[in-house]
Amino acid sequence: MRRLIWWLSYVFFPEGFSDFAYLGDLSKYHLKEMQSKLNWSWKEEITLYSSYQLVKWSNRHSIYIIYYTLVGDFIQIKEEVWKKENEIFIHPLRKDYEFK
Repeated sequence: MRRLIWWLSYVFFPEGFSDFAYLGDLSKYHLKEMQSKLNWSWKEEITLYSSYQLVKWSNRHSIYIIYYTLVGDFIQIKEEVWKKENEIFIHPLRKDYEFK
């Protein structure tokens, strides 16, 4: 499956559009792991709140905004933006997690 995703990504978006697709299920990754996998090709911005942090990764093609706990555990994806297609996907907040 990963090879198929890589091939489709290479054919249709040869400039790294879907780096996040290679990672698969993002909930498996701690913030430090994501940072090490994306550090060479994505701009990173972190906004800290009292009980969580929002991490925004962006490049020329897309933006991903992800909620993490203060220690770096994945909570959920907040927003995905595909710039070229002018599309935004906003994920509803999890009902099993208390955002303060």
